[in-house]
Amino acid sequence: MSKHKDLIHKMNNLEIEETPYAIATVFSVTGSSSGKVGDKALFDENGKRILGYIGGGCIENRVAATAKETLINGLPKTVEIDLDSDEIGMGIPCGGYMSVIVEPQLVNSTLLIRGMGRLVEIICQMASLLKLKVIVQTSEQEKDRYPGADEIITESLEMEDINFSVDYFILATHHRDDDRVTLEALKKGIPYVGVVASAKKTGIILEYLHENGITDEELEHFFSPTGLELLANTPEEIALSILSEMVMLANGGTGKHKRVMNLDNYKLKDKS
Repeated sequence: MSKHKDLIHKMNNLEIEETPYAIATVFSVTGSSSGKVGDKALFDENGKRILGYIGGGCIENRVAATAKETLINGLPKTVEIDLDSDEIGMGIPCGGYMSVIVEPQLVNSTLLIRGMGRLVEIICQMASLLKLKVIVQTSEQEKDRYPGADEIITESLEMEDINFSVDYFILATHHRDDDRVTLEALKKGIPYVGVVASAKKTGIILEYLHENGITDEELEHFFSPTGLELLANTPEEIALSILSEMVMLANGGTGKHKRVMNLDNYKLKDKS
């Protein structure tokens, strides 16, 4: 059995609990070091070691600070530690040099979809492929149509009653109170509030939002008609346009053709 059995078991529990953590692994050692290649440790969001071993206190402190950083920016990072330093700050010199890679394990973003129909089914399927946590609020009669969802809610759920984090909210209900639900979602601070609606209905919702004190800052999170302009017609194409918009925003993309951007860069180089 693997010497990391307990660590793997703990990782599994953290995944089930949806708790972010970072994995630190020693991948290179030169000379003398208390940590050996293959040693691993888990760290929480505060940089506290949860389990495992990668070396002495001076090593752990350096890696702990990096683990905390990676769990903020989501980027893996390599830590180079000189154990041959004469500085007392590094503790007792070991005469070696080691490299540790720290990999953040973040909780997947959550998408809450309210509605029913083929479009919601496709959005659910595609979002699951994108590794989003998908929660669908729909009717009791529709609950078996979303096998890819992480959770199905069939009872009434008001925005003020939501006690879990929501990164993306898509409203596809076409109900009379869509304007009210949209306002409540924006006031709740959900980063992406997308409403599947026509341009005319979007205008009606916008008028309601302004009448009820929406701020310009809050309005930045309102996306309706939701999705990128793909001239989409089918539910599959519409779902693709919506999720493409979400990916673009999450990654800081522009939505421009990569071909055009590449040609523009080529022309600039050619002129220089």
